[in-house]
Amino acid sequence: MVKKSWKAIGNVVDGAIHIRNEKPCQDALYLHTGKDFAIACVADGHGSSSCPHSDEGAQTAVKLVGKLLYEMLPNLADHKDIRLPKLIEAKWKEEIKKLHADREREEFDPFPYIQYGTTLLAVAAAKDFIFALQIGDGNILMIDKGGNARPILAVEESVGEDTESLCLTDAWMYVRTQIIPWNADNGETMFLLSTDGYAKSFADSSGFLKAGTDFYKLWQEEGLDFIKENLPDWLRKSSDKGSGDDIAMALITF
Repeated sequence: MVKKSWKAIGNVVDGAIHIRNEKPCQDALYLHTGKDFAIACVADGHGSSSCPHSDEGAQTAVKLVGKLLYEMLPNLADHKDIRLPKLIEAKWKEEIKKLHADREREEFDPFPYIQYGTTLLAVAAAKDFIFALQIGDGNILMIDKGGNARPILAVEESVGEDTESLCLTDAWMYVRTQIIPWNADNGETMFLLSTDGYAKSFADSSGFLKAGTDFYKLWQEEGLDFIKENLPDWLRKSSDKGSGDDIAMALITF
C-alpha cells in the first residue's frame, strides 16, 4: 500500500491586462513540502500608482511567512491568539524597511509601507491539523473526498478595488486564521489557494467552486503531475478570457 502524504504544486501567471500595459506581475507564490507537511503561500501586490513596489511586497510576504510557518510548525496548532498575526506584520514591515533603505535613505513619518502593499493567503498542512491564514482578498478552498468544495475562511468583501493589506497600520487586526483538526481518515483531500484574479475570472461564486471540484476530479483521474504540467496554460487562459489580472494558485493534496 502506498503511504499517503502531503504534496503541493502551484504557478503564477502574468495577467493579460498587465502584459498589455507592460506592468510587472504583482502576484507571488511560495511552496515547501516535507515528509509529513506542506506549506503554500500566495500574495497579490496591489499594483496601483500609490503602490509602485507592491510586487516586492508580495514576494517578501510569501517567503517570510512560508519560512515562519515552517519554523513554527511543531507548535502552530496552538496559535489561536493575536501573537502570530502581530509577528507577521512586524517581520514583514521590518523587511520592507530594509528593502526601502536600499532605494531611498530619507526619513519618513509615517513610513510608506503602502508602496509595498499586498494581500496574503497561506495554508500549512501537517499530521494532525490544517492551519489557514488570510489578509485581504483571495480564496482558500477545501475539497473533500466527495469532491465538495467549500471556503476555509470567509471571503473578504472588498469595496471596489480596495482590500485589507499588510501595509495597513495594525494590519494584524485584519488577519483571519482557522485551525482544522486533521487525520489520515479524512481521506484524499485538496486545498486550493488563489489570488483574486482567478475567482474574478468566473461569472459567479458557483463557477469558482465548481473549478475547485474540477481540479479535484482531475487529480483523481489524471494525477497531480498532469495538473502541474497544464496549470500555467489553464491559468493564462483564465486571465485572458476572464479577469485579465495576474493569478497565483497553489494546490495542496493528501
